[in-house]
Amino acid sequence: MCRMCDWLGDGTVWYKNPKNYANRMYKLREPGAQGGFRGDPQNVGAGLPEAIQAKANGDLEAFHSIIKGMNERHATQPGTQVVPLRDCIELVMDMGTPFVAMHCICRKTARGEEETNINEYSCLGVGTGMFKWERWPERYRGGVEFLSPKQTAEFLEYWDKRGMVHIAMQEGGDFIGGICNCDYPDCVPIRQRVDYGLNYQLTKGEYICEPDYEKCNGCGECLGRCQFNALKYESTIDKPNIDPMVCFGCGVCMTACNRGAIRLVPRRQYPVLANVW
Repeated sequence: MCRMCDWLGDGTVWYKNPKNYANRMYKLREPGAQGGFRGDPQNVGAGLPEAIQAKANGDLEAFHSIIKGMNERHATQPGTQVVPLRDCIELVMDMGTPFVAMHCICRKTARGEEETNINEYSCLGVGTGMFKWERWPERYRGGVEFLSPKQTAEFLEYWDKRGMVHIAMQEGGDFIGGICNCDYPDCVPIRQRVDYGLNYQLTKGEYICEPDYEKCNGCGECLGRCQFNALKYESTIDKPNIDPMVCFGCGVCMTACNRGAIRLVPRRQYPVLANVW
């Protein structure tokens, strides 16, 4: 199981554990008791500018040393995990209310853009913490819109069709605060993992995507949707292929296939992938 399942799963997949949707802000603690967060939240990104500069200077030894230190810190911090659409819908229908459409902080950071209405919102706030969203005006300055479970499912399906990866956001050490819908050019966790090897900012999904070559006709509808470079066209077979060691199991290629030629397979089904998170 991944580190967050060990930490928060109670023997199951952590984002399917109902306890993780009971926001700690609504729990009474003993005087002096601390929340579930581990480590210093202000220290999460410390070192990345120095790592980038070291790489630009060609000092790969310093770069790898800084990244190693960051990974050691991040291993004790809350993280995020890729979740396929079908699991997102299951969560929406079973346990995550309330749901709130809101702007994407990654796009604001990467592009300086602020989504300000339901036609622009691309991320999803989840859980009782959303009743206190107005306490963080900078994070939610673009506003929010509460959604019904049906509207939330349609919201997720809309962004899935546009090729967005769904990411469960673990907050504060003991609750799930949202589902991010994002892609490589904008997403901070995706970019930090893919570009810099910060492996604990984004955990691979519980599944891998596996092609069924008997059903695949090589149409290429899935090509261009993988945000992690796991899917490539194989000229020797005239069909796409998926590298299971690289795949994050987001399922965005699967939902694009009209022939049902891609399936989700539990990562732990294959011993070689059981610890590749």
